[in-house]
Amino acid sequence: MKFGVGLPLEAPVSVLAEIAREMETLGYAYLWGHDERLERDVYSTLSVIANQTRRLRLGPGVTNPYSRHPALTAVAVATLDEISDGRAVLGIGAGGTNHAVLGIRRERPATAIREAIRVIRTLLAGGEITLEGRVVRVYHGRLDFQPVRRSVPIYIGARGPRNLELAGEVADGVIVGNVSTVEGWRYAMECVTAGIRRAGRRLEDLECVAWLYTSIADDGIAALDAIRPMVATSLVTSRPILDRLGVTMPARFADVMSAQGWSLSRTSVLRAAGEVPDDVARRFGLAGTSAECAGQLQDLLRAFPQISQVVIVPFAPLGHGPREVIRRFITEVVSRVA
Repeated sequence: MKFGVGLPLEAPVSVLAEIAREMETLGYAYLWGHDERLERDVYSTLSVIANQTRRLRLGPGVTNPYSRHPALTAVAVATLDEISDGRAVLGIGAGGTNHAVLGIRRERPATAIREAIRVIRTLLAGGEITLEGRVVRVYHGRLDFQPVRRSVPIYIGARGPRNLELAGEVADGVIVGNVSTVEGWRYAMECVTAGIRRAGRRLEDLECVAWLYTSIADDGIAALDAIRPMVATSLVTSRPILDRLGVTMPARFADVMSAQGWSLSRTSVLRAAGEVPDDVARRFGLAGTSAECAGQLQDLLRAFPQISQVVIVPFAPLGHGPREVIRRFITEVVSRVA
């Protein structure tokens, strides 16, 4: 079992590098830098971190084929792989948090991801590609340098059925985003397995990653409060599949979001977050005391031994910081999980 951190790039780069060094000391294996909103640039930040670490595998978690052209993603991840001496990984999904700002329309997401992966793999392998795709277009594309490796592991981050199936079909790994229940993972694995069968692959060909909003505190309710804003975002983006996740849309939350046009702006999300019930919050992340988080994680891993990597996205209660969550997860939660 490997552990990683999905790190929001909100702090200064020097602080993020300090966190990465601490992660490596604690035994984490992966650092996934967020590529969303208009936060710090993920590749620049990961390059700094690469020069200050030795073992951490590093990559965007996750980028998308709309705000970054796949050919430029290939350039960026190959450069990061060179800087990090072959430690780069690539997470890709449909994205969405910065699309409104950039005037982007997210159309045919599964097609866009499939086409993007084809472009990225071809370029990394040293090939030339022309693709007049339904979403992605590239003409006589070829890297102007030799990558350190001819392939970089590509993970698809997903929660919707079509992208989960696509991960099973074409990816090296699947990042199941913010699903922390046995019921939700059962749905996710059904979709992933459908893609695996369609491609004639084996489940062993795919790394399964559990990506979890995480908050650990002696006050369990304070920990839940810390992840509620992110759970609010997941509720909005998961509306078509809530029933498959075993979740009923909370009525009061829906009223608040509807009045704001279901906007994912920080202001709208924070306004609605207080209407996310405790039981719903727990379905999208790990939040509570160390013992509570360990129990929830143990149940998930027992039910799905296919999970080989657990990634936490740390959120701390007021008065605390994400570094405390990162430390407590390893020292107090993982240590309790068989």
